[in-house]
Amino acid sequence: MLKLTNLFSRLGKRNKMNLPIPDFTVLYNGKDISADVSNQVLSIEYDDRATGESDELQISLEDTDGRWKNSWYPDKGATLELFIRTEGLSLKCGIFVIDEMECNGSIDGDIFSIKGLAASLAKGMRSAVSRTHENKSLREIANTVAGGLGLTVQGTIRDIRPARTNQYRETDLQFLNRLGSEYGYIFSVRGDLLVFTDYKEIEGRPASITFKREDLVKWNIKDSSHLTYKNARIRYHVPQKKKTIEYSTRFNGDATGEEITSGDDLEMYDRVEDEDQAEAKATWGLHNANSKMVAGEISVPGNALLLSGNNVQLQGIGRFSGIYQILDTHHSITRDSGYTTSANIKRVKLIDKSLYK
Repeated sequence: MLKLTNLFSRLGKRNKMNLPIPDFTVLYNGKDISADVSNQVLSIEYDDRATGESDELQISLEDTDGRWKNSWYPDKGATLELFIRTEGLSLKCGIFVIDEMECNGSIDGDIFSIKGLAASLAKGMRSAVSRTHENKSLREIANTVAGGLGLTVQGTIRDIRPARTNQYRETDLQFLNRLGSEYGYIFSVRGDLLVFTDYKEIEGRPASITFKREDLVKWNIKDSSHLTYKNARIRYHVPQKKKTIEYSTRFNGDATGEEITSGDDLEMYDRVEDEDQAEAKATWGLHNANSKMVAGEISVPGNALLLSGNNVQLQGIGRFSGIYQILDTHHSITRDSGYTTSANIKRVKLIDKSLYK
């Protein structure tokens, strides 16, 4: 792996926040090009997302001699792989398909940027299609779509079987993300696996790392009662059965311990065909509406454990302390600042009050 310490020193740059300087490896079409690009690298940005959106990679390089605009111009569709290592932790960011090149110029010189989308998702994001699934369970629908993408479905999916499910002018990944989110499933692609995970399983995981106030570079968290609800009711008339299906549920704080002070009710008019579908949609709809009551963003010295889908415990920030789910992360390596990781988070559980201070 290539270490950036000498590069920063040679350029006379300073790590202003005393952040870690990582090792990294970049592969182009499977070939290690780290040593070749070391003098040009200005920054590496990696976005890791928990849901059906594609992970992204961007590498920005100096191009004062014009090589990237000419002889070193990358091929669209070529692949990039990125590995980051720091303080004994290793982060394999994955394989990315080069999707876009950009060049910006000024009197200070030219900057050439290469952007890539996660290879496992890129194909599924290209074409919007329309198709209908008749009397298939959620798993059967997922298997059908995943098979067309060369992926294998993983995870326990509740046996819900809609009479008809329409995919109308959506990419396969948009469709799966919408379908899963209707019933409380978080869906992601990891390698050749299409993973469906129930929200209760993800939010119930123990924290993989703990940060105290002094460990945070910066943080911003908001506690809001806006658009939160005490109750939810779903009501839908099924013409074929000549009946109206209704289901009501009350928010009890789940595992979060959050208290709803508003008296508003969430009225839902989603299509349902039986009580099981109504229960699944109403329970998830109420939880989802309330789940970002306490949410925000943190930034820490670069950390390979800060990945979407993991949970993190925050201590020493008063009543904002707690266990938070990581929704997405941004890993950034720059010449000026070293390695930082930021994360969008939402609180999923309170902690002992002795850890508030």
